[in-house]
Amino acid sequence: MEQHRSACPLDCPDLCGLTVTVDGGRVTRVDGDRRGPLTDGFICGKVRKIADHLYGDDRVLAPLVRTGPKGGGAWRTASWDEVLELVAGRLAEIRARAGGEAILPYHYGGSNGWLTEGALASRLFRRLGASTLARTFCAAATTAAARGLYGTMPGVALEDYAHAKLIVLWGVNPSATGIHLVPVIERAREAGAKLIVVDPRRTPLARRADLHLALRPGTDLPVALAMIHAGFTRDLADTAFLERHATGVDELRRRAARWSIEAAAAVAGIEARQLDELVELYAGASPAVIRAGWGLERNRNGGGAVAAVLALPAVYGKLGVRGGGYTMSNGDARWTVSSETAIGEPPPGTRTVNMSDLAGALRDLRDPRLECVFVYNCNPVATAPDQRGVIEQLSREDVFVVVHEQVMTDTARLADVVLPATAFLEHRDPDWSRFGYPY
Repeated sequence: MEQHRSACPLDCPDLCGLTVTVDGGRVTRVDGDRRGPLTDGFICGKVRKIADHLYGDDRVLAPLVRTGPKGGGAWRTASWDEVLELVAGRLAEIRARAGGEAILPYHYGGSNGWLTEGALASRLFRRLGASTLARTFCAAATTAAARGLYGTMPGVALEDYAHAKLIVLWGVNPSATGIHLVPVIERAREAGAKLIVVDPRRTPLARRADLHLALRPGTDLPVALAMIHAGFTRDLADTAFLERHATGVDELRRRAARWSIEAAAAVAGIEARQLDELVELYAGASPAVIRAGWGLERNRNGGGAVAAVLALPAVYGKLGVRGGGYTMSNGDARWTVSSETAIGEPPPGTRTVNMSDLAGALRDLRDPRLECVFVYNCNPVATAPDQRGVIEQLSREDVFVVVHEQVMTDTARLADVVLPATAFLEHRDPDWSRFGYPY
């Protein structure tokens, strides 16, 4: 029996360090590493039970080649040499006849390591001249808003929430999606911090918050604009900071002016006094931090909502003090080397296909049409919009579907070839916990 140190690369802000027990070559136990103060020995149930995933009945252990109709479940096992020759041969044939853009790599966020997230695969598909995938499932609008406001400036580290006097959780549920922030919030509250939750749902932390604003879904934008308007009209805005560091302030002031506290509260389905209380608590607290989640962007005005919420720390002068500001995703701040360095191949300038319209792309694209979809780190039948359309298009006999996957997913069942994939505890890759050790 051996113990190994590792790190979790899955899509979560906690960056947990792991202690992995291996007995006879099999993972028998996964615990949180105690060297990092945020992980502090506990991890989520998903990773704690990952051995069930590694050795479960659905695990794909050998290459599979379809022998019957798509989706019929008829397969034969094959050697790696055979399937690699088969897949490479089809890719080469399609490229030679129709061009590389007839091939679409389709991937998202499986094991989010530096290489396995797509660096080496991106090198291959760029060299093939394949169509480029616009990865829009999550955080596309949010990322554009955050970068537009602050570039790649990192937000408040989760550990520093303990120094805040006011914590605002806006469209995020750490009890389910970032569990290590919860004890930090509790320590801050024990030291006197107030907690405000802005969320349509009565989440576990909302039930214990000092103030819960249960907005109607999609009304985050007018609520945030009303707070900005109140900051300017009540002399609560840090105009000196804005003059030194911000552009577009007059335009922001103009656009926010239409939203009074009363108007925004009416649209959001909350009491005006609640929004007034949020304004006064936020203005009067320092350090004050907003943890914004991805719930905000799940609407047509999501990008604007995120931009308005993330503008609040600048308008109210909450930046520049430990525990004050905002946190969205600090992914841009994690790497000192661009992922392009690992890819090592310049973008080919080929057409871009929106991953959220896979069914439409397979149905409508021409010159060339898509003849091959190569899926990895993703399960579009379960996650892409227009599920019936996706199933219909991937079921076509004239679309060659390759799925590189750990288990037999809904998408893998429609594949021509299924290639076994390793889980993150089964390969080496550069990714980092908060204490800097790779998994």
